[in-house]
Amino acid sequence: MQPSLKHYADYLRMAFELNLCSLVEIIDWADKLITEYDHPENWMIELSTSADKHPLDVIHLLYLIPGEPDLDISLKLLIAKLGQIYPRLLPDNGRFAKPVHSKLLRSLYHLILDHSSCDKLRGAIYQIDMDLDYVEQGYGDWSVIQQDYEELLATSYDYQ
Repeated sequence: MQPSLKHYADYLRMAFELNLCSLVEIIDWADKLITEYDHPENWMIELSTSADKHPLDVIHLLYLIPGEPDLDISLKLLIAKLGQIYPRLLPDNGRFAKPVHSKLLRSLYHLILDHSSCDKLRGAIYQIDMDLDYVEQGYGDWSVIQQDYEELLATSYDYQ
């Protein structure tokens, strides 16, 4: 299925909330849409001119973009972005997740619990969360986390 504008908006909202994309990326997306449409919609213009808006206002604008949401598609776009930013997860001190990765993975886990119906995606994120706890407690080595992470990234290859 081809992602819609609503899917991209939800993806950008989640990526912005998780610090995987910047306000500049959101504005660039809106600017690109404005150039592609003969009659841009108000929300496109609103996003395009949101450089001085509070981040919560930008999140709210993205949330209100019309269309039928499909958070599984939006989450796969998010996972694809995650893979671009962090193609590999390297351990800190041999077995601990770097704080930025740990926070991101925990946030992703909480996001998926509330929103996704895609069992494969949910299972991959759950597995990382569970194995991260085990590895950090001394059961197993980091290669388990890297394997889990590669399986997570594989869920979004079609959305690269």
